[in-house]
Amino acid sequence: MKVITMESSAYKELMEQIAEIAGYVRELKKERQRQEAEKTDRLLDTAQTAAMLNVSIRTLQRMRTDHRIEYVVVRGSCRYRLSEIQRLLDAGTVNKKEETIDALLHNFTLRTGGGKPKGRRT
Repeated sequence: MKVITMESSAYKELMEQIAEIAGYVRELKKERQRQEAEKTDRLLDTAQTAAMLNVSIRTLQRMRTDHRIEYVVVRGSCRYRLSEIQRLLDAGTVNKKEETIDALLHNFTLRTGGGKPKGRRT
């Protein structure tokens, strides 16, 4: 084992730099988590949600009535958070298909061209 000696001022400077780097890494981690949260909390309409859960629109309405799924109302139409859909799939409330949630989300995005909500139907 080698022993390395250095002046106390150099040691203090080194420790300050390490603390600064650690703070920077923590900030980056928080930013990534925030960005991930924004991605997962995208709002989907009733048809998109029913397709992802592999249930009919009527079944989704029953789930709302029974308070089995959380939703928000935007301009008179129900919207569902993607994180809520993932929660249901993870909890086994709705039967999963053989794909993983990542594959399901990937396929859904491919089918819908990015998953952007369509205009209101009248």
